[in-house]
Amino acid sequence: MVLGIEGRSVVGNLRNVVSWSSRLAGLALFMTYCLAGMVSAQNPPPAKPAPAAAPSVAAPAVYAPPRITEDDEKAWRKTHQTKFSNALKAIAPTTAETKELTDAANLFVDRMTIPKYVKNLYLYVIEPAKRSVEGPLTQAKPREILLKAMTARVGELLAENPPHHPDEQLGLVLLLESLNSKLAVTTPPAPAVPYTGSYKVLVTVLEDPARPLQCRIHAASGLGRMGREAVVAVPGGDLSVVQRNEIATALAKAVASAPVQGPEDGKVWFRCRAAQALGDCGVGFDLNGGSGFIDALMIRATNPAEHVRVRAAALRATTQLNWNGQTNVPLILHETTELLLEVAQGYNTALTTQKRLANADFLLANIDLYFSFSPKTTQQANTLKWGLRNQVTRPGLTQHAPAVNAAYAVAMPVINQIVSNPKVPVPIPAAQIAALEAWVKANVPTDRKPTGVSPAAVP
Repeated sequence: MVLGIEGRSVVGNLRNVVSWSSRLAGLALFMTYCLAGMVSAQNPPPAKPAPAAAPSVAAPAVYAPPRITEDDEKAWRKTHQTKFSNALKAIAPTTAETKELTDAANLFVDRMTIPKYVKNLYLYVIEPAKRSVEGPLTQAKPREILLKAMTARVGELLAENPPHHPDEQLGLVLLLESLNSKLAVTTPPAPAVPYTGSYKVLVTVLEDPARPLQCRIHAASGLGRMGREAVVAVPGGDLSVVQRNEIATALAKAVASAPVQGPEDGKVWFRCRAAQALGDCGVGFDLNGGSGFIDALMIRATNPAEHVRVRAAALRATTQLNWNGQTNVPLILHETTELLLEVAQGYNTALTTQKRLANADFLLANIDLYFSFSPKTTQQANTLKWGLRNQVTRPGLTQHAPAVNAAYAVAMPVINQIVSNPKVPVPIPAAQIAALEAWVKANVPTDRKPTGVSPAAVP
């Protein structure tokens, strides 16, 4: 209805324009003939311009219909709710109980397509589905059945053609992103372990250029969470070396994917998320010893036309990978400090020359560059060796520690100046920027290949 009204309004305006144009054209012709004395009754009148064609209106998008109705849901609760609740407590579910669990999992996912729930899928669909998996009475085997069945059903719905509404697709991806194979505990503190059995579905979403961008962003986030928080030997929460390599390969391709290049916010966010997730996987070299993961990140980080947030995210991610003696530490260190210099100069320009608050992109990039030196947690620093300062404690890289420490010494005053004044920003002192700039100029790397096995140098 709205499209029709807007269409009629546009057509009316065009007709008004055509009408006035016709009158003016006719008047001009009449005056010309009069002045020349050549008006003749035999001459036919000038032809009227053809009426303007109505603007084309795109046909409404066609989406897959709901999988179930509210009546279907009510009928299930009336007939199967009690059976399902009992099945959740079964230590070794029978065939009948397994069917109850699987049917319930399908129902919980299918509820995503009921129109009345679309306005708040997280509250009405995702949280209830998670509660069924994570409830205190849910035993390990029923949880495993629910997680596997939900993942399969999500994959089935996402593969439908025509697709479901974008909001429903996003809800399906958010469900997979948030599923846990093991709950968080407080003593000793440990985060929830993600359900890694859904990684193939998330990879499929990540790699599909026709998928709504918000779905691909959350697919990247979910894969990054798996790479970061998967735990060895936890059923449904572990990642094998092959699986981690498969995820990292998909993320590296996403970082460089042509359809998501550009300055639009969504595309920038996607490239940031893909880079961050690749860093969270922690894989420096692929199963054949190739350097594609580091190369993908460093190509993005060294591109002067790339968004500053993406460049900073790529550098931080690079420092989270599993480096070896072939890694070009001087190059990565130089690019990190050089980007920090650009951030500092842009930050000061905004505050002094342009007399306005610094763009939030500078603040976010500054944080990522700090974590490029030192990560968030002691476990990331001491066990995973994330951050430049910890990478150079690895065998074959210790000779780079003095350079990293020197860069850190001139970088931290600049970083702290931005971090310490978020509400009332003040310019970074010229002496601090000068010290950082001097280090950057004095430590230009001669080799611009990210690793010894990289096929080419970065820009």
